[in-house]
Amino acid sequence: MRRPDLKNLPAMPDLPEGYGLRLYQESDLDSLAALLRDAFEDPQWTSQRVQETLTEATDVKAIYVIEFAGQIVATASARLLPDAFPNSGYLHWLAVAPGHRGKQLGYSITLAVLHRFAQMGCKDAVLETQDERLAAIKVYQSLGFVPVHTHANHAERWGRIIDMLAAIGL
Repeated sequence: MRRPDLKNLPAMPDLPEGYGLRLYQESDLDSLAALLRDAFEDPQWTSQRVQETLTEATDVKAIYVIEFAGQIVATASARLLPDAFPNSGYLHWLAVAPGHRGKQLGYSITLAVLHRFAQMGCKDAVLETQDERLAAIKVYQSLGFVPVHTHANHAERWGRIIDMLAAIGL
């Protein structure tokens, strides 16, 4: 998906009471790994994998987190991949803890990354997602992302995704 430009981004909304948005700190490593494990139901999200994929990756320029009661409950990263996506920001590893979904945290943290891309001088933003991540896709659409058809089957796949979103009222 691609947001064709970074103009006219909405202002950052207030988070629900008790939630705070900030940049990642080294002391967040274990909590961030736990969030990614829970959010993606993937036990391979260890602290070491978080370091390799995010915190020590040279293409990741900023990691945002939302915390609640001392735990990281949402994250998204600003990544640059100039060879694949010149002049574009790449929204990377958006995750919201299952018990904190439905509170617009995904929207807020995605918007924080988009504002960061604008500050960095990126011309647009891209992301990759999976077909079954319907709630995330709805958030992306609400922030101006549109499908990108890079393979022959994408028009049909996006048609199915749009139908599924409508069927479940998203």
